[in-house]
Amino acid sequence: MSTHFTDATTRFSTKAGVYAKARPRYPATVVTFLESQGILHSGSTMVDLGSGTGLSAQPFLEAGYPVIGVEPNGPMRKDGNKHLAAYPNFRSVKGTSEATSLADHSTDLVLAAQVFHYFDIDKSRLEALRILRPPGWFVAMWNHRNHQSTPLHQQYEAILRRYCPEYLILADLYRSPSRAAAFFPYGYHDATLPNPQQLNWEIFEARIESASYIPKPTQPEYARFMAEMKQLFDAHAHNDTVQFDLEIWIHWGQLCPSARTTA
Repeated sequence: MSTHFTDATTRFSTKAGVYAKARPRYPATVVTFLESQGILHSGSTMVDLGSGTGLSAQPFLEAGYPVIGVEPNGPMRKDGNKHLAAYPNFRSVKGTSEATSLADHSTDLVLAAQVFHYFDIDKSRLEALRILRPPGWFVAMWNHRNHQSTPLHQQYEAILRRYCPEYLILADLYRSPSRAAAFFPYGYHDATLPNPQQLNWEIFEARIESASYIPKPTQPEYARFMAEMKQLFDAHAHNDTVQFDLEIWIHWGQLCPSARTTA
């Protein structure tokens, strides 16, 4: 985990319910994109680091790929097992990006969805290298708001920056070229896929609540923060929904020193 967030394995313990309810799903286009890049192919197995409530593993399971979820947080892992119970090719273990508990050279791809910014770069790379088979593909991806796309997103971003000091740290870690360069020894590729959403207030509110960096309900600024978010929603809603412009950011590269190929 990042040295900025020593509580990275526990900070979502109270948020599993709203996380599963409101966090954006990853569409099937993620799978087809990785297949088009030669990263996934028939017979590939994969490990999902920080698998959480199962949202990132689901599109790969639906496409027929076996997935092992590695999740350190008990409530999140429990929700993930429940959410993915219908998929026989899924199993989860308690572990971290630094210590997965998995066997050497036991997977073809390691995925880190919405968690790469928490990783200790060196320790996590060594552990991924240990469990990967050549050519050793690693994929980091995030569902991320396009901060500048509309006035809604610009104002949403301003509210977060006004009330959420930790968000300022996270914003610098997302899609950080220096972190990615430090992690991928042979270079990496970068892509953006669209993932637009239509949100009603119930989901909009729950998505806000699912963030680990917002004020706690016991803090005096929480009520002001949520009131401003409700005013923002009401100002931009049409037919009781708002357009949320999400993008999927993807980094991918090879970690194994031999049998490297060009994507």
